[in-house]
Amino acid sequence: MIIKYNANIKNDAIYTNLNRLTNQIYKLLPNREECLDWELPLSTILEEFSGMDSLLIDQHEILFPLLCKLEGLFTLTKENDFFAFRRTIFECLSLVNRLKKNICQD
Repeated sequence: MIIKYNANIKNDAIYTNLNRLTNQIYKLLPNREECLDWELPLSTILEEFSGMDSLLIDQHEILFPLLCKLEGLFTLTKENDFFAFRRTIFECLSLVNRLKKNICQD
């Protein structure tokens, strides 16, 4: 896949990175349930997807809502917000799966 800077990155490398990020997103759930730090890992995930958004210029229709949902997790901090937090995590995972499918098609 040709990305910004005219670099040719293999789709397998992007796909592998998306699998790793999928695992990191999913891990936010048990971290929050067990009162472990989930905000710092979320910041790292956001940083990576923000960088990906500037590199994969033809995937903005997926990356923008993904970034919005991930950012929104920071507002779901109350105990009674957990189900919304969980639902948003699964919506994010669905968007990452769509992105992986798009990468495989190229």
